[in-house]
Amino acid sequence: MNQPELGKKILELRQNRGLTQKELAENCNLSLRTIQRIESAEVGPRGHTIKVILSNLDYNLNNSSINLTNISSGKDYLIRIWLGQFFKYVLELINLKTNTMKKLSVLSLVAIFITSGLLLTNNNIKAQKIDGWFLAGSKPNSYTIGLDKSIYKTDGSSAFLESTDKKVKGFGTLMQTCCADEYLGKRIKMTAFIKSENISAWAGMWLRVDSRQTKQSVSFDNMRDRPIKGDNDWTKCEIILDVPDESGTLNFGVLLNGTGKVWFDNITFEVVDKLKNKLTRESFLNKKPSNLNFK
Repeated sequence: MNQPELGKKILELRQNRGLTQKELAENCNLSLRTIQRIESAEVGPRGHTIKVILSNLDYNLNNSSINLTNISSGKDYLIRIWLGQFFKYVLELINLKTNTMKKLSVLSLVAIFITSGLLLTNNNIKAQKIDGWFLAGSKPNSYTIGLDKSIYKTDGSSAFLESTDKKVKGFGTLMQTCCADEYLGKRIKMTAFIKSENISAWAGMWLRVDSRQTKQSVSFDNMRDRPIKGDNDWTKCEIILDVPDESGTLNFGVLLNGTGKVWFDNITFEVVDKLKNKLTRESFLNKKPSNLNFK
């Protein structure tokens, strides 16, 4: 399925479910502009982005004609166009009957550029792939994700989320979505470690539980009331949420608002006792209005 057909398919599925572009964007943890540009075929979205959109629209990818591996990011698309133009130029230089030395020199130069371009493409694709995880947020194109085997908390590897633009008005997130069936009716605690560097705004771990019927959030915590800022060594983060019986999915990850870099590692989930473990946000809420005269 090519890009215009993909946009039309998402538009059709969204309208059939009676969702606005804004509602779909909120369900997918994406920006409204991203949904608009995908539907109008203005961008070539990443496969993970398409996967989360279609999942929220209850579209069965296993029985579809959509090949997510062929959907490229904007950067990959431009690089491939550039390489294609070089290959075309090479074909024009194949005839070496005249100006042989000049053409050989040009061919050598072209070969160097092509090799560099292929390395750039492979490095970009490698940096964007982490099994089971994908890049999302309000400004996903302003961030990159990858694995780091030199900085980690445990097991010799961590994941990172890093801004690629000098200024970012929005956020990126390294996230995952899974079925909530194992935790229905229970209270769960998510624990992980985050290391930060040069955070301009804030960062945090987040967990959201979505309803099976409405696809809307039924419980959510993104550490906005206890953010990670600036430079920090490995910090233990915890979120405790209820998973109602109506829940359909767990959505979780690490988010970075603004610029900087965060590392994410050693993530665990466990079921906890509701009487002994308060919801995280309850623990950070004031019991009554306080400091009203700012003294």
